Amino acid sequence: MDKSTDILKRVRRIELRARHLATENLVGHYRSGFRGQGLDFDDFREYLAGDEPRFIDWKVTARMNQPYVRRFHEEREQALIIAVDVSGSMHYASAYAKSSKLDYAAELAAVLAFSAAQNGDKCGLLLFGGDRIRYIPPAKGMKQVLRIIREIITCPNLATDVHIGEVARQLITSQKKSAMVVMLSDFWFEPNKSSLGQINFKHDFIPIRIVDPAELNLPEVGRVCLKDPETEETLLVNLSNTGIELIHNQVVEKHRGIWSKDFLQLGIDFLDLQTTDNFIPVLKALFIRRTRKLSH
Repeated sequence: MDKSTDILKRVRRIELRARHLATENLVGHYRSGFRGQGLDFDDFREYLAGDEPRFIDWKVTARMNQPYVRRFHEEREQALIIAVDVSGSMHYASAYAKSSKLDYAAELAAVLAFSAAQNGDKCGLLLFGGDRIRYIPPAKGMKQVLRIIREIITCPNLATDVHIGEVARQLITSQKKSAMVVMLSDFWFEPNKSSLGQINFKHDFIPIRIVDPAELNLPEVGRVCLKDPETEETLLVNLSNTGIELIHNQVVEKHRGIWSKDFLQLGIDFLDLQTTDNFIPVLKALFIRRTRKLSH
C-alpha cells in the first residue's frame, strides 16, 4: 500500500468515526454550548419588563433618563479555530495507550470540526511546532473538515516546541474577529501566563491538555534508555528506583500545577485528558456546563 492510499484510508476512518460520535453525542450540545458567542451590536431600545438587566447600557440610560438596553442580532456563522501542538512530544505513545497523543488529538479535532460543520460554523486550523506555525483560515463544509484531519495526521515531527507567545501572536493577528479557539496540546512547554491571557482576551479560549498515562506514572520496568522526542537526548535510568519515581512525580506535578493555576486565575475553562480516555463524555460535560453559564 502506497503512502497516499494509507493517508486516505486513515482520513476516511477518522472521518467516519468523528461523524458518528458527533452526530450521536455532541452536535446538539455543541450548538447550545456555544450559542450567543457570535453576537453583533444592532441598536438601542427602551428597557421592557423581562429584559436581561446585564444588557442595560448605563451611559445611554443616564442620557435619556430612562433605562435603555443594547439590542443584538446573532451572526449567521461563528468561527472555530483548532490549534494543535505537533511538536515531538505529541508523537509519543506508550505501550499502555491506544494511540499517540497526536493521533488522539486528530480524532478529537475531527469531532469538533464535524460538530462545527453540522452547526453551519466555519472551522480553521493552526498547527504549531518546531520553528513554524501553519495557519489554515476558517471555512465551511466537509471538505474543510477532511482537510483539517489530513493536515494533522500528515504533519511531520517538528521536534521542539514553539513558544506559546508566538502561537498567541498568530492567533491574534491571523484571526481578526473573535472566535472560539480550542488548543490541543500536552502543554509540556514553558508556561507563560501573559500569552494565555492575550489569547483569552481576544478569543473564547478552551485549552485541552492531552497526556499519555505513562507520562504521569512511570512504569516499573527496570533499566531503560529514555529518549527525548524533541532534543533526541538519551538517558539510561532504572525506573524501578523509587527515588527516580519520586523526583519525576514532583517535577510533573509542579509543571502541570503551574499551568492549572494560570488557567484558573485567568478564568479559562480547560480540560484534562489521557490518551486512554473516552473524550466524548468530557466534551459533552463541557458543552452542558457552558450552556448553563450562557443561560444565567
